[in-house]
Amino acid sequence: MNTVEDILMAKGSDVIVSLPTDTVLEAARLMAEANVGSVVIRQHDRVVGLFTERDLLRRVAARGKDPATTHLHEVMSAPVQTCRLGDDLNDCARRMKEQRIRHLVVMEQEALIGLISLRDVLVERPGKP
Repeated sequence: MNTVEDILMAKGSDVIVSLPTDTVLEAARLMAEANVGSVVIRQHDRVVGLFTERDLLRRVAARGKDPATTHLHEVMSAPVQTCRLGDDLNDCARRMKEQRIRHLVVMEQEALIGLISLRDVLVERPGKP
């Protein structure tokens, strides 16, 4: 059985984190520097949202908002969908499909452990639909 932990062991558990008061421009720069498609929004050690390339496109660019003055709390996806290290990848893939999402935040006992994407799940479960 492949689990979320298998993904994090293969790719690492580094996560780019921003504050809700950071601007979209700051987050976009962080994402570009790290070559990732999302940042986890955390406040006072609590995960409060997720900001993705899709949010940038749909909630910022398509609405004509200025990335330099728009704060992440205005355009982030919340609440976030989470999973745990021991969760089965088939279950994660099913949830992502049903909820039409591309990321799951990995949490254990309210602590941020990592982030997995739909691509991560598909790569780790070759041959599975």
